[in-house]
Parts: sequence; structure tokens; C-alpha cells
Amino acid sequence: MPVDDLSLSAIRRLTGSSDTSACRPDLWLKHSGDPVQPLVELKSRGFSPASSNRRQALKLLVAAFDLGPSLGEPNEHRGHVVYGTVSSDADDMVTTLDQLADKTRAEGVPVAPNAVIALSIENEGVALSSPRPEALPEPAAEALSSPAIVLDRDDDNDLRPLYFVPWIPDIGGSQDETLRADGYRELTARVLTQAMGYIGQSRVPNTLLLTGTQLLSGATLGVFNRWQEENKRQFSEAAAKIVERRLRSHVGIIRKRRDRIEIDLPDVEAQNNAIDRLDRAEPANQSTNFESVIKEQPTLFDTDLPDLP
Repeated sequence: MPVDDLSLSAIRRLTGSSDTSACRPDLWLKHSGDPVQPLVELKSRGFSPASSNRRQALKLLVAAFDLGPSLGEPNEHRGHVVYGTVSSDADDMVTTLDQLADKTRAEGVPVAPNAVIALSIENEGVALSSPRPEALPEPAAEALSSPAIVLDRDDDNDLRPLYFVPWIPDIGGSQDETLRADGYRELTARVLTQAMGYIGQSRVPNTLLLTGTQLLSGATLGVFNRWQEENKRQFSEAAAKIVERRLRSHVGIIRKRRDRIEIDLPDVEAQNNAIDRLDRAEPANQSTNFESVIKEQPTLFDTDLPDLP
């Protein structure tokens, strides 16, 4: 969030709000050989300059002009704001960002350059393009000088992009229910697979200790470690509960803490039994997967909310 009085006053006038909470782009990219740091914000649809989304966009445009204060560094660090959206809304998104930038400059406040990346499904597969590729930072400008196919279409491919993080915390109730259910199913499957791997690699006889954090960190390739603390606590407890439910009454298992389980593996038969039970689980079953265990839908913090420690 910009901290100087001139920028804060301009944002207050342009948004009609005195909100000074931090803005959090979906991605903040840094390259060892390129000084420009792109801030990437993804939107399922474009928005107009009058939309409530303008507050976040204005903060990004102003703060990214010099990211030094955000990084806690005295030296100047240039940023570049990049919005990604569906191709049908990309042109309008360019217009929106240009208008917001012009209004901010008219207030006497400099802004970072901006660009738009469009996502579409073509005959060849999923494509990334830009309505104004020259506005992108290098080397993205060169890479998207023409549409680039990033996921080929064939009979075996699901053209939905594949994610490192299979579940995205609900954003103010706007996440599609089907996609959320798919995320719970995929995350459950990955946690069960992690548990099977730990059990299968265990030397018996053994009492195997597993934590929900351990399972989720492996399931998300380590990204779980960067989730908000409250979400981490709730999901780590849920992961332990899912594995406990599946193995209860078939192998010796004790939940030592809400997010910690001990699995008794006295011999190979018990080990194989545990693996078989997890292998035959049904991650899509909403009565036994994460959806049945999570009490409240976690949210990504809204930019209207104050920063938490």
C-alpha cells in the first residue's frame, strides 16, 4: 500500500473511501536478471472504472510505481501491473486500467505501467495472448507478441488449467460451487495419496506419526505453508480427521491432537490393510471429503479489511 500523503489523498478522492489496508496481488514476480517486478492480478471477468474493483487496481498502480516501501527497502524498485482475464473482456480491461491510470496522474500521482493478458480456448488448446503485447514487461511482450498455446488440445486432456494449489479459498462467496467441489475432491485425493506414501514407506513394526500440516504441505508441493494461519489450522485438523475416519476400526489409530495422528503398524498385514483402506476411499464423496469436515468456508482476505499480524 502506498504510504505517502499525496498518494493516499488521491486514492481517497478517486474511490470515495479512506481505506488504507494493503492490497495483495495474486502473484508478485521477481527475476534475478530483470529489475522490473510484475504484480499479477487474475479476474474471472473484466470490470469498469466505476466497479468496486477499482480500489484494488488504483492501489496496485500507485504502489507498483516504486515497490521499495512495500519491500522495506530504501532503493527504488519498479513494478508493472498485469491483469489477467478472459479474452472476451481483455479489451475492456485495457480501457479500464488506462482510465484509472489517467485519473491518478491527473491527481499528480505517478503510476506504474499496466498491461492485460487474455486467456481463451482455441481449436489448438488453451491460449494466452494480449490485446496490447507491447505494454507487457519483457520478456512477456516478446512471448505474447502472438497468441501462445500453453495447453494442447487432445482427446485425453481436460482443457481446464492444472493448478499447483488444487483448492482456492472462497473469495467473498463468488467462487463457483462446482469448481469448489472439484477442489475439495482433488485436495482430498492428494492428502490420501500422501498418507498412503508415508504408510507404504514405513518400516514395520512401527508407530507412524503424521500431521495434517505434513500431509497438506506434500499435497500442495509446499504451498500450504504460505496459507493464512487460520486456514492452515482448520485444514490441517481436517486432513488428520479425514485419514483417521478412513482408518478407524481397521488399524490401530489414535488422534493425539486435533491435527496429529498415530498409526499402529505392527506388521506388513496391517500396513497393507491401511494402504488398501485409503486407496479405496472416494474423494468425490462430499460426506467424507474435506467438504464434510470444514466448518466454515475460509476466505482470502478482502482488500477492505485491515492487515492482520
